[in-house]
Amino acid sequence: MSNQKKRRDMEPACTWSLLSEKRIVSCSLGSFSWREITDYRKVLRRRLKERYLKIGVDKCYHHGKHIASRLLLVKEHGVSDKTPCGIPQQDHFINMEHVFDPDEAGFSLSRTVVLQGCAGIGKTALVHKFMFDWAAGIVSPGRFDYLIYINCREISHIASLSAADLITNTFQDVRGPILDIVLIYPEKLLFILDGFPELQHPMGDQEEALSVQPQERKPVESLLCSFVRKKLLPESSLLITARPTAMKKLHSLLRQPIQAEILWFTSAEKRAYFLSQFSGVKTAMKLFYGLRENEGLDVMSSLPIVSWMICSVLKSQGDGDRPLLRSLQTMTDVYLFYFSKCLRTLTDVGVWKGQNCLWGLCCLAAEALQSRQVLFAASDLRRHGIGVCDSSYTFLSHFLKKADDINAYTFLHFSFQEFLTAVFYVLKNDNKWMYLSQVGKAWHEIFQRYGKGFSSLTIRFLFGLLRKGKGKIMETTFGRKISPGLREELLKWTEREIKDKSSRLQIEPVDLFHCLYEIREEEYSRRIMDDLQSVILLQPTYTKMDILAMSFCVKSSHNHLSVTLKCQHLPGFEEEEPASSFVPSKHVDSFRSVELPDLPVSQLHLLCQALRNPYCKIKDLKLIFCHLTASCGRDLSSVFESNQHLTCLEFVKNTLEVSGMKLLCEGLKQPNCLLKTLRLYRCLISPACCGALAAVFSTSEWLTELEFNETKLEVSALTLLCEGLKDPNCRLQKLKLCASFLPENSEAVCKCLASVVICNPNLTELDLSENPLGDIGVKYLCEGLKHSDCKVEKLDLSTCCLTDASCVELSSCLQVSQTLKELFVFANAVGDTGVQHLCKGLQHPKCAIENLVLSECSLSAACCQPLGQVLRASQSLTRLLLINNKIEDLGLKLLCEGLKQPDCQLKDLALWTCHLTPACCKDLCNALYTNENLRVLDLSDNALGDEGMRVLCEGLKHPCCRLQTLWLAECHLTDACCGALASVLNRNENLTLLDLTGNDLRDFGVQMLCDALIHPICKLQTFYIDTDNLSEDTFRKMEVIKMSKPGIIW
Repeated sequence: MSNQKKRRDMEPACTWSLLSEKRIVSCSLGSFSWREITDYRKVLRRRLKERYLKIGVDKCYHHGKHIASRLLLVKEHGVSDKTPCGIPQQDHFINMEHVFDPDEAGFSLSRTVVLQGCAGIGKTALVHKFMFDWAAGIVSPGRFDYLIYINCREISHIASLSAADLITNTFQDVRGPILDIVLIYPEKLLFILDGFPELQHPMGDQEEALSVQPQERKPVESLLCSFVRKKLLPESSLLITARPTAMKKLHSLLRQPIQAEILWFTSAEKRAYFLSQFSGVKTAMKLFYGLRENEGLDVMSSLPIVSWMICSVLKSQGDGDRPLLRSLQTMTDVYLFYFSKCLRTLTDVGVWKGQNCLWGLCCLAAEALQSRQVLFAASDLRRHGIGVCDSSYTFLSHFLKKADDINAYTFLHFSFQEFLTAVFYVLKNDNKWMYLSQVGKAWHEIFQRYGKGFSSLTIRFLFGLLRKGKGKIMETTFGRKISPGLREELLKWTEREIKDKSSRLQIEPVDLFHCLYEIREEEYSRRIMDDLQSVILLQPTYTKMDILAMSFCVKSSHNHLSVTLKCQHLPGFEEEEPASSFVPSKHVDSFRSVELPDLPVSQLHLLCQALRNPYCKIKDLKLIFCHLTASCGRDLSSVFESNQHLTCLEFVKNTLEVSGMKLLCEGLKQPNCLLKTLRLYRCLISPACCGALAAVFSTSEWLTELEFNETKLEVSALTLLCEGLKDPNCRLQKLKLCASFLPENSEAVCKCLASVVICNPNLTELDLSENPLGDIGVKYLCEGLKHSDCKVEKLDLSTCCLTDASCVELSSCLQVSQTLKELFVFANAVGDTGVQHLCKGLQHPKCAIENLVLSECSLSAACCQPLGQVLRASQSLTRLLLINNKIEDLGLKLLCEGLKQPDCQLKDLALWTCHLTPACCKDLCNALYTNENLRVLDLSDNALGDEGMRVLCEGLKHPCCRLQTLWLAECHLTDACCGALASVLNRNENLTLLDLTGNDLRDFGVQMLCDALIHPICKLQTFYIDTDNLSEDTFRKMEVIKMSKPGIIW
């Protein structure tokens, strides 16, 4: 090899590191004429456009042109969220070529556009197409003078860079004052940050770490954050592509972005792609329809890279491999299929050479990924036994490509590097890795290195490669055996991570689901899922693959799970072909009455498939932003044909179409349906929907709770519901209509409800809170409540615009009803007069009230004398809440007269924010001397002070005091009262919960309390204090107590 050739092979793969200061010409443009400056600008634009126009003939762009430029808007700056009930009415889409277009007023919607999408969706291909179209004058004509493309992965391993480096490196073949020319109009500059990394150390609030000057060199992460935070060249625009894992931290840095999701192939787009890849239409369509025999592969092939790999293999090797497609169930299967079949392209060399070459690629991939490199010099390849100039290069072209403009190589797709890294760890057999006592530690290091927890694609591939039965194909493809014991250790390590609470809180459930889906072992998935009590999926978007993985996992769970799914953006379902085959035959008759056309697959189809599994034990299902279309209603309805575990269904901010609701209700009528609770929070629902729901009441033996919350119902809708509730066969026990009707409807609604409580002997709870009933409405309602057939036990009239006049009607109810046990009058201005009226009923011998809530009722000490008389006389009242009333010391003194009586049955008294002072504590102390029934006392947010606390502690120490829970948050306490509190803990055997948060307690006082906690008599289990100002010594003391009393909660 000549010296010149040797130097070219040994040069660094990434020319970013060779940038020299002479490239950055920081001269003044004052010496140039405007014509010269204009000419320079034209030259720079022409060179840049010539460079980007070359993208059009590249094969990657050929595949990229099949990726739809239509994007799903996830977050669009400037678009109002004010919709009925806060419900997104429909998905909003935008074409890629219009993302930087101005609005109607001529202003750009945003200077930052973020394209998010999973690996292989076509993010790079889409921005390359944008660059090509810009160069061709198709998109944003005149909007941008320069597009500066930055591959974030290619610069990630460099120690430091500046914005000037990025700009001048874009114009390597041009000399002159590049930086000064480009920055004349920074507002006409677009930076494309492709493959934004998952930040290891986000610079959110660390202003000093950010760059503000184009020439200032910073670590790559700091530089990228400076762009995103708009600290660096704030007038410029940004186009960012990122995976969902990177979005989690990137989102907090963004300033008013347009955030869009790149869509997977629709069925039509996938068909078009297959037709473009095969010369014969029959061949292409046979493959296209063949994929539908394998639902998992059909979903995965909507990802462009998966379709490309399948077509690449079948084009080169014919139909012989088509039957194997039925066995491809996971992404790991697809990648392994691709790599194994590429071995067949070796014709004039042995398979062993191909295996050695693949293993060399594995070593290279793992080494480079660890150091965050994606570009390799020829010398890097040779170091791992990979030759790029011999007969194996055709074989290597299936995995590697020559990088643009520089003498370096890169993997065809970054996911190839991630896959081969996973293969490396599964197959490497050195002694350190084989020593099983170190395997757990090794897994921890791998998980931390490649994406934290279960989020990275490399981790998913690890799970897939260690699936049972993969050993043979791994050996025939890579020439090595899977290291023994790794699979078992991986599973044990995963179980430990899930059981550890702190680790579990950092895990996004959908990431874990993907890993479990890749390994596809139902028994193991069941063990993991059984450690979860709930699954909450609240990300802005979820792909069809996400839902497939989640559905696989939840159907494996034998635990009674609660599942919450945000359905606002579930791309991939909305344009599928009709699928009448998914409707179970036994449902056909019930669906005929709805007279609907053939329905498409709904966004809930995969989840409902899981729910129909006999082993699936999801008990609670909450669907947020779910547009209940006919197809959704059909799929949910089919669940109730067989599922006997789902007992609670909740819709949050949903639009309930009539057709969808009718189909759902047909399912609720099924004999096997065991649904007990149906909740609708802030939903749009029509009278026709309520009519369908009312029909369920007469047939369902299990539906016992119905809740409408902030779901506005018309009078006709409520009338239909009430007719259903009056049906003799209705089993409903709890009816909640919170904030669900308008003032003008109150009278009519209350009349209907009055007839319901008379006719329905099963109805025991009625919640009408946050409705403007007014006094007239309550008057009509009480007519029903006073009826001897009314069985209502709990009545909630909180925030219902009541005055003292309503209390007259309620008092008459209390004197008649022997079933009403709980009454909530919270947040109504009934005043002292109203409570005095109520007390007449409360003192009646027939009154059965046990729980009375009078919080925020504009009360003063004037109402406390009759309340004290109620405490003395009532044999049923055990709970009284007077929160946020101006009771004051005099009022409490009057209440204590009742509390001191031996016949007082009160167990729970809440006096939070009642304007009490230290003077009241003597009366409370005297009451505690004699009252043996009081168990809970809440004095929070009252200025009792240390003096009052010391007096109260005398009562707490008395043998007659049986108090178990004491709330003293924000009571102006200091260390001075801690000695008295400690003496209580040393002597009171009943106190189990003490809340001292919001008080000025320091080390001295807390340590005194800690000394009391270890006393044998002390039975305290829950102790709430603020720890911000405590020393290490105090923390150590608290840890010692926790070890000696493991059950204690701080």
